[in-house]
Amino acid sequence: MRRAPLALTATSAALLLLAGCSTPAETEVDPPVAGESTEPEAPTDPTDPACLVGDWRITQDQMQSFYDAVSGSTEGLELTIEGDTGLSFTADSYVYTPSFTLLLDIADVQGQGVTTGSIGGSYSASEGVITTTVVDNDLETIVTIAGVTQDASSELGAIIASDPINAAPFDCSDPDAPVLQFDTGTGARTPVALTPAG
Repeated sequence: MRRAPLALTATSAALLLLAGCSTPAETEVDPPVAGESTEPEAPTDPTDPACLVGDWRITQDQMQSFYDAVSGSTEGLELTIEGDTGLSFTADSYVYTPSFTLLLDIADVQGQGVTTGSIGGSYSASEGVITTTVVDNDLETIVTIAGVTQDASSELGAIIASDPINAAPFDCSDPDAPVLQFDTGTGARTPVALTPAG
């Protein structure tokens, strides 16, 4: 009786068993790409004014929130905003460009105002608070009430806080949406978020 085939089969089985128990090849890990940091990014300093530098817009809903706070501090006044506002910062200067239609309700008398122009100058920031120095101010608010059109820039200027970011605390926890505390004209403040322009 021949047993050679059986011996060959056993040898083959042993080889297969050894092959199955061999150490698996180590997975190669790609080395880090030059210039890539393996450390997590440092958290943003919410009081660093560098995050404000750039061109921003204040959306209609944020402006409405601001003017709701303004209205709440003046009895008999209701303001409705239609339009956005621009706000730009360099390292040491700013320009605020409100450009919107303002619907007014003053003691149940309706009217409409259009605000144009800009206000700007220099600013400094310390401990999360902006202090502005106005250099140029050509803001203008023309209102029409009961068919009569007039320049109400000086009358409404104090009410709507023509330079609402002066002495404003700011928070850059989210560098893509900094928040400034706008002055409502009475010393009270309300948060307004910025959105990147463009």
